[in-house]
Amino acid sequence: MSEENTEKEEEEKKIDIGVLKLKPSENTYIISSKERMFDVLKAFVENSQGSIALNDFGQIFKTVTVWVKFRPRKLGSYVEIIKERSTETTIDVRYSGDEYIPHIKEVLRDHKIKVKSMSNNVMVCQLPRPSDQDIDTAIQKVRVISNTARSSLAQVKASSIQRLQAAIKNEYLEAKDVKFALQSIEKIEQQMAGMLTYFRVECEKMLAGRKFAFDSVETKDMYTTIYKRIQKKFYIEV
Repeated sequence: MSEENTEKEEEEKKIDIGVLKLKPSENTYIISSKERMFDVLKAFVENSQGSIALNDFGQIFKTVTVWVKFRPRKLGSYVEIIKERSTETTIDVRYSGDEYIPHIKEVLRDHKIKVKSMSNNVMVCQLPRPSDQDIDTAIQKVRVISNTARSSLAQVKASSIQRLQAAIKNEYLEAKDVKFALQSIEKIEQQMAGMLTYFRVECEKMLAGRKFAFDSVETKDMYTTIYKRIQKKFYIEV
């Protein structure tokens, strides 16, 4: 596979937060609420993105103890995974000396990871295909992160409502302005919740591939509606 194809494949594995745009507003309470909700969704995308790799092999050498020159050593002190050179299907393992090679290979075998090549104290290794259980575990992790994000959206809305109530009590704003802001923030939260569902489904589709299935009819309808709007305008404006 060429480097260009590999880069394209990597891009396709990423969730595009850029499809969500923030509509300008003159009301500072609405702007603040909208930006904070956007930050929640951005954090969700970043956190769930790590789950798309399915297997985290970054710690496999950390806890392994080996005997070198009749002394116990933590293998992780002499071996590391080069994260910036790793891909969805391979990892690069750097080691400080040849005496660690047998121990490295033993750990790799335990995790069903095959060595493709070795050069200049670096092993290029082929990752195993994820099992159905690996995929299910990753999807459940994404759903937990999504539920947390949904709660955060509700907290932002509640906080914004409290600020507006304080503003009208202290006569910073008129009642009609508060009413407008409250209605707007309520609508924004619903729209952001819809986008959260869209991003969650995008992540699950990347994880499950052909085995993907919507968890409910409501989720399918919401995702389909947003997907069609994005296909038409290339973004959603909230």
